[in-house]
Amino acid sequence: MKCPYCNAELPDDASFCPHCAHSLNDRKEVRAPRPYHRKIVIAALCAALVLAGIAIYSAANRACIYEADGAFLSYSDSEGKYGLVAAFFPGDIENQKPVKSKTVSQVVDEEGNTTVMIGVFRDGELLEDPEEFFGKVEKCTLTAKPEGDGTVSLEEPEYKEDFAPAARESDLIYDGNSGTNELCWELIMKNGDTLRLKQTFEVLPLEHQIFTADDVPMETIEDLEALIAKINSEAPSDAVVDVYLPPKTYTGDLSMVSRSFNLHGDPEGGTILRGSLSVNNDVPYNVLLSDISFEGQGGTGLSATASVYMTSCSFSGYDVGAVALDGGMIAVHDCSFTDNTVGFKYNSVRHNSFDDVFPGNTFTGNDIGVQFERLEGTIRIVFDGTVFEDNRIDIDNPIDYPIDTANAEFK
Repeated sequence: MKCPYCNAELPDDASFCPHCAHSLNDRKEVRAPRPYHRKIVIAALCAALVLAGIAIYSAANRACIYEADGAFLSYSDSEGKYGLVAAFFPGDIENQKPVKSKTVSQVVDEEGNTTVMIGVFRDGELLEDPEEFFGKVEKCTLTAKPEGDGTVSLEEPEYKEDFAPAARESDLIYDGNSGTNELCWELIMKNGDTLRLKQTFEVLPLEHQIFTADDVPMETIEDLEALIAKINSEAPSDAVVDVYLPPKTYTGDLSMVSRSFNLHGDPEGGTILRGSLSVNNDVPYNVLLSDISFEGQGGTGLSATASVYMTSCSFSGYDVGAVALDGGMIAVHDCSFTDNTVGFKYNSVRHNSFDDVFPGNTFTGNDIGVQFERLEGTIRIVFDGTVFEDNRIDIDNPIDYPIDTANAEFK
């Protein structure tokens, strides 16, 4: 072979020309590493670290959904561990007793109402100021999902002092066709979390039976006793029974023990009971009394260990006109109490219903108009439009039960 540089003869395996000193091997240029390759690697590592940090922060601060399987939910934040309790009555909130379901009975063509509420505990203690928790809440809603065609209506939940210690309360309106509805409390927190509690409200439709003087004899107290026996033995247990009395005077005592029914006097007046009435059962429905004049010579006019709603009735001449005893409650609207030792008395620490208004009543010439002997709870009773006149004591309240007499009249 010849040298490509000086054309001298060389051995075939020569790698160097001794004549011109040139190397016969091919050379490749070797470049130094470029510094920007290193910068790219560093930037990629930094980006990965930033993304990892964002992922960790997002995971730690991601909005969560907390859904209770019922009427109690636990929730924690930096200020403590909270317990949310859903119920239908303030006493259940106070006793930290969640109520998952409630069943009521209602005549198909009539409306009824009840309350739904939620309370808040922190570290096991009831929050005296519910805004300590609800200040963190962006929105609180209560919705109803019917299982069938029936529906209920709900007011927007809000804080109502009369329903303390409930933090939020809603009025629920229903009728006999409302059926079963799932109630869902939803609280959207300002940090993005969602809290849900669920309850069930069921309405059982009731049959309605009516008795008048055209249907059965209603001339004497014995006739009424016979009618009560007939109702007890023949009326379906889930039927609402209304008895419309004629303008007669009945002398003697009556009682409701086996089941409830409603008694209505003549709206024009003249239906008089000279004796006493005891109500010891509110199944299947609260007892309604209207337009009956109770006239006594001592004793008690009306005593109730069940739930009674009374309107346009009068009581005179009794030691106690009307009294709510343990297990019972009497709602009093547009009634009069005259010349009794005690017009109306609360003596009940257990009751299934409650009426927070006492409107349009008159108390005249009683030794004591209204007496609070025993009554548990904190729901304020409002005496709007009630008139007190010539009573020795208008309201005897040694237990300091909360009442509102701002719109009552004292003469």
